[in-house]
Amino acid sequence: MKHLAYLLIAGLILLLVACDSSGQIAEVSPQDVHTPTSMSETVSDTGAFMPAGKTIHDRQFHSTLLLPDGLLLLVGGRGKGAGGEWAIVHTTVELFNPETNEWTQTGDNVEGRRSPIVSLLPDGTVLVAGGTDVNLEPISSAEIWDPSTGVWTPAASLNELREQFAWVALQDGRAIIIGGLEPFKFQRLPSIEIYDPSIGEWHDGANMSIARTLHTATLLADGRVLVVGGGKLDGPHLDSAEVYNPETNTWSSAGTMSIGRISHTTTVLADGRVLVVGGKGKKTSAEIWNPESNDWASAGNTEFPRSDHAANLLNDGRVLVTGGTGAKASTEIYDPSTNSWSSGVDMIEWRYRHVATTLDDGRILITGGNGKNEVLAEAELFVP
Repeated sequence: MKHLAYLLIAGLILLLVACDSSGQIAEVSPQDVHTPTSMSETVSDTGAFMPAGKTIHDRQFHSTLLLPDGLLLLVGGRGKGAGGEWAIVHTTVELFNPETNEWTQTGDNVEGRRSPIVSLLPDGTVLVAGGTDVNLEPISSAEIWDPSTGVWTPAASLNELREQFAWVALQDGRAIIIGGLEPFKFQRLPSIEIYDPSIGEWHDGANMSIARTLHTATLLADGRVLVVGGGKLDGPHLDSAEVYNPETNTWSSAGTMSIGRISHTTTVLADGRVLVVGGKGKKTSAEIWNPESNDWASAGNTEFPRSDHAANLLNDGRVLVTGGTGAKASTEIYDPSTNSWSSGVDMIEWRYRHVATTLDDGRILITGGNGKNEVLAEAELFVP
């Protein structure tokens, strides 16, 4: 019933936007505010997808952050320029309001970035760092956004150029960048860097046991960081995992998966275990790491192979997996209580390289990515 209520509200919003006081269809100019106009909903017993407007620009390889006030910050990404050329790495930054279903523009980044880190700092400001530019060259610079003014100011740069890294925000407010590819020697990196907001600087941490690119990093409930997989696009793909303890600045083994993976997802379950799904190479397998026993177990197989997909924990403890290369608009749901998969309702758009962010009310906002024929500006909301 909840998703039907959201759909009724969305319909009323569309009616108010579409009609002026004379009852005629009103022209909507492309201003800073964007609301849903043409996308249709998809509904089933497993939930519903409803339109969530359009971002100002089409985006892939962008980053998002849910802010303390419930708004969502969207930063960077790559889109197509005039004539369909890959000519834009966006400096525009946008905010989504889940209560009004509207997008608005805030201050522009100092530098356009593809796949940057976006981390909330203890004082409420936001750190954006790293990524790659329009020529796919790594960026070492960083900047900080002040939500009270919408202004970005330069911050301390990374110590080392790197791309294809993973990162997490630590529980104490620091941010950690892990591994990646050195751009000139094309060597994978075992090194890590940690941003300390108390002094506004980056410092090196202990190296991983092995160099990694295209891996994942996941914050665990106890404050440690699980790093999984990695490798070259064309292989080999690593099956190993390891855990970083920020209190002791040490690494320890987290065992070995059944297969190597890159471009997979990792999701912390309600009981603290971690679900790993898919990866490049038409992988359908999933498996679970148990932090108490430090071992891996099968979590079955998805119906479709998935990489460059997204996975989000639902309020009821299940996991929603959306899109991915070759998976079109399909979704699947993992139930840890039965260790089984079921088909979910299709998204409105085909998507891969998108971002899915869980909002405060449990809905999931899906933005950007590659669609059926183009990079997408359309956004949509999953209502459980």
